[in-house]
Amino acid sequence: MLKADLDSIRHFSPATASSDGGRWFLLDVIKAIGCVLIVWHHLAVYSPMFDRVMWLAPDPFAALYNHGQLAVQAFLVVAGFLSAAQLLRFVPVSAQSLSAHFSVPHLLAKRYLRLAIPLMAALTFTVCVTALVRPWYPHDSLSDAPRVWTLVVHALMLQDLLGVPALSAGIWYVAIDFQLFAIAVGCVWLAGQIQRWQPRFNLRGLTVLLWLLLSALSLDWWNRQDNLDVQGLYFFGSYGLGMLAYRVRLSRITAKGWSIIFVLGLFALWLEPRMRMGLAWGLALMLAALPPIAAPGAASAAVASVGARWQRAISSLAEKSYSVFLVHFAVSLLVSAAWYQADWQDPWANLAGMCLSFALSLCAGSVLYRAVERRPATWGHLLLWQLAFVLSGGLAMALA
Repeated sequence: MLKADLDSIRHFSPATASSDGGRWFLLDVIKAIGCVLIVWHHLAVYSPMFDRVMWLAPDPFAALYNHGQLAVQAFLVVAGFLSAAQLLRFVPVSAQSLSAHFSVPHLLAKRYLRLAIPLMAALTFTVCVTALVRPWYPHDSLSDAPRVWTLVVHALMLQDLLGVPALSAGIWYVAIDFQLFAIAVGCVWLAGQIQRWQPRFNLRGLTVLLWLLLSALSLDWWNRQDNLDVQGLYFFGSYGLGMLAYRVRLSRITAKGWSIIFVLGLFALWLEPRMRMGLAWGLALMLAALPPIAAPGAASAAVASVGARWQRAISSLAEKSYSVFLVHFAVSLLVSAAWYQADWQDPWANLAGMCLSFALSLCAGSVLYRAVERRPATWGHLLLWQLAFVLSGGLAMALA
């Protein structure tokens, strides 16, 4: 769940924005549902409250525990869709004009800042919360007090590649998002090199072809190798399906592009049926084929008013979903520790605790979004939060 760069939408021409306005709300719906699912999935996996709650409805809660992580596929497809929207506006027909609009270091630095600044702020909070509850909440979900090396690799988003235990749940996805975006940008650069060598090729077509080839390789091979799940290429199949779905929306012959996505996913599932791939495939086909969601208001003023409120609420949650994703684990630690100390055995009391944790996660995510994520992403801002992260690590080591 990583937050895709919405600047790509803000820079679209008015014609594009108006013709595809409903498309973006559909993305908001997917992101909002994914955000809710991943928060509840992590509550199921990491909170002891869940052990007492699950007996209220064993089958639904077991499904949440076992399959809630499928929300990651929604984030991947949406991230790919929005990244394609951002990158393809840089890609002309010819590579001769590419250099004037396209800078690999600038794009990667921008994405890194957008991801890393909220991450550092959330990890600062998480490290402090973990140190606070450790003496009175002995639980496996607590990370060890960080060492200097741990802080460094988290700041560089390398913890999973280097085998360093994560300080918070789910942050592996932030590193994967950056890797995926870097791969997508690298494809644009490589397409430019090929087009300069063979000018008869279309630069945009080459870029999409490279995305298609990597998606096929990921779906049919990389994603079937469990030992590669710390690398972006493992996830590029789902991400690439989202990118291809966006390209289909730009095409005048959408049936052709939709058919390519259909065959790509069908062959991958024939090789090895995977629920995660089936979900990503279905979402990509939906984004590529469905017409824009109509704005509320055609039936009656009352229905339009209710629909507009729901639309605003969903869009607001989608906008803040990255911040909620980053901070919810620390909130769940606080609530779980409080319920652990109270030693409530009643399932309904524990369900209330999980609901409280979810509600507070939304509130904390809103605070993180307004205070950190929404602010301009600058190197000075990053250094400020990296310093806070280092200080929180020092505090945790002192209290350990």
